[in-house]
Amino acid sequence: MADQTSIVEYYAEHEGYKCGYCGQSNSNYSHGMWAHTMTVHDYQDLIDRGWRRSGQYVYKPTMDRTCCPHYTIRCEVLNFKPNKSHKKLLKKNNNYFNFGTSKDAAARNNAKEDEVDGAMASKIDGPSNCGEERLEMSVSKKSKSTFNPGVGADSSKPQCRKAKLVRQELKKKKISTETSKEFVAKKEIIGEKSLEDFLAEIIDNPAHKLEIKLVPSSMKDRRFLATFHESHAVFKKYQMNVHNESESDCDLHAYINFLVTSPLQPFYKNEGGVESGYGSFHQQYWLDGKLIIVGVIDILPKCISSVYLFYDPDQAFLSPGTFSALRELAFTRALNKQDPELIYYYLGFYIHSCPKMTYKGQYVPSYLLCPEVYTWHPIEECKPLLHINKYSRFEKPGKEDPNGSIDVDKVMVLYERQMMPYSVYKALKFKGTAVRDKMEVKQYASLVGKTCSQKILLYRSS
Repeated sequence: MADQTSIVEYYAEHEGYKCGYCGQSNSNYSHGMWAHTMTVHDYQDLIDRGWRRSGQYVYKPTMDRTCCPHYTIRCEVLNFKPNKSHKKLLKKNNNYFNFGTSKDAAARNNAKEDEVDGAMASKIDGPSNCGEERLEMSVSKKSKSTFNPGVGADSSKPQCRKAKLVRQELKKKKISTETSKEFVAKKEIIGEKSLEDFLAEIIDNPAHKLEIKLVPSSMKDRRFLATFHESHAVFKKYQMNVHNESESDCDLHAYINFLVTSPLQPFYKNEGGVESGYGSFHQQYWLDGKLIIVGVIDILPKCISSVYLFYDPDQAFLSPGTFSALRELAFTRALNKQDPELIYYYLGFYIHSCPKMTYKGQYVPSYLLCPEVYTWHPIEECKPLLHINKYSRFEKPGKEDPNGSIDVDKVMVLYERQMMPYSVYKALKFKGTAVRDKMEVKQYASLVGKTCSQKILLYRSS
């Protein structure tokens, strides 16, 4: 058997359980399987069919039945541009890193913005405002003059203005127009700041030093082990303070099973590819030598998939969720320079029926996965449909899943340490056809798709 092989056990049981989003009991449904090992290529194919991992458990929500449908969402990183809110956050955090406390940073930032706004106002708006004020005073004075009936200008018509005032008004309009054009031209020459430009605005000797380190998620890796207890301490503090978990719920065993152990096998390309390799990693954020944020990510052939984030609650003022997402977007773009096929950032699931989960749609351009045909669609086109029905098909009628045509006999299985097609397995095991087992294998194959069902080994017991 080749080293790079995926082996899974499929769980046919399909019972509802309590939803963590709406709180309903026995209303959340999903299919699941335990991944003993998984190649990064097979997992890429699985997440493109709506699957997602939690530790070694890989699950796919039953979209048309669950109370809160989970739509896989991804952002096209090469075309991503930070919005106004993102820029404000990055400026705030950069000022904190560069100059000190968040209060000092805000004061410095406001003073700088006021200085820029004041200079721009005096250059563009100043002459216009002053001219209008003088003009209004002149008109007001003139309006107080009285005229004898039948003498002078017609009072029903606009009053004449002095030539001097007219010249002043024309001049200030000209200045305003030329200055505006100059400002726009200058902006076009300089260009709009990119995400990387904002992240790079850290001075040489900042008040707070931020370091970001990437370490493999493995208990066999010395770099990971060197920071293991610090990482667990942050996880424990986060779970207890933010998610109100008990101490036993976030002990070492729970941490390892949830965020350390991964079925993904490390993979390196013979030529090209990302230097770190592909697989599961922890991206650690160190502030002044102290671990404050950990982003758990999977680096896959076409994307970075965000698995989980935890942080020190004392650092919540940095908005770690948005800050780390922007950092991971930039990191994906950096990896794209090493591997041109890596162009997406997967944010997990978008849940339109849960207001707390819709923030993921702010990373534009974003796309949602159609739950029936597994094609990608701009989120702007999906939202109107989701406003009407929380479960929606995004692909137009008529098109079917090209990877959904399943021949059960060609599904690959692992039986008594031997890999074989299902047709051989059922002949050895049942001496014929076992209806229940065949139905289970067919269901599994339809969920993972034709491609994966003929590559991944489905474990069958003796």
